[in-house]
Amino acid sequence: MKKSARIAGFVFLAIALTDVILLTAGNETVPIYIKPFLMLSLLAAALLALLPEHKGKLTTLMAIGLLFHNVGDILLLFDKRSFLFFALGLGCFFIGHLFYLAVFRSGIRSKAVAESAAPKGKKGWETVAMIAPLVLGPLVAISFGAVLPMTIALTIYSLALFYIMATGIVWALRGKPFAWRVIIGALLFIISDVLIGILVFDGITFPLRHAAVIATYLAAEWLLVSAMVRTISGR
Repeated sequence: MKKSARIAGFVFLAIALTDVILLTAGNETVPIYIKPFLMLSLLAAALLALLPEHKGKLTTLMAIGLLFHNVGDILLLFDKRSFLFFALGLGCFFIGHLFYLAVFRSGIRSKAVAESAAPKGKKGWETVAMIAPLVLGPLVAISFGAVLPMTIALTIYSLALFYIMATGIVWALRGKPFAWRVIIGALLFIISDVLIGILVFDGITFPLRHAAVIATYLAAEWLLVSAMVRTISGR
């Protein structure tokens, strides 16, 4: 890895750890000013790792996805003022997930992957992995007990994350070395979102909830972005 990308990665790690530590200590004021820089520092690390050698369509898709997540982060800072901010933030994250998914799906469609497709005994599992989100997405959305329009929105949002996870499973079945980053990253993202959802829709909270939300979210972003960097660079 380039030295500049490594330094940017350490900057992201430092900001992320500071955010989590402050929230764990009960300080919810300073993290408000830190949050807008989290995805920007991660984006800087990813771009420094890829550019100028890999400045094509996939790098652009990854960057746009991260920027949408950054806007989502900022909007969610104001979710206590109005539910509209929560809905808009959720929408930004959904769009970001679609850009992430496009990057991961591009790898599955590539010639190299087609030539190393899963053995016949595992092809059935690939089909199961791609169908499962159609069941899991609605189940997660319904579990929150939101009103019908929001339940539909949550279902669509959940589908995006579950399809990212399904793509990771397909990668794993085909022996891709960083597939588990995609699977675990998507799972942590789902956990983080569930922790947010149970407060917004069910009013359930617990000690260190905010720290748990941000810790799982940041770990998820790092895993997914690092997997995209490797997908784009062909490593």
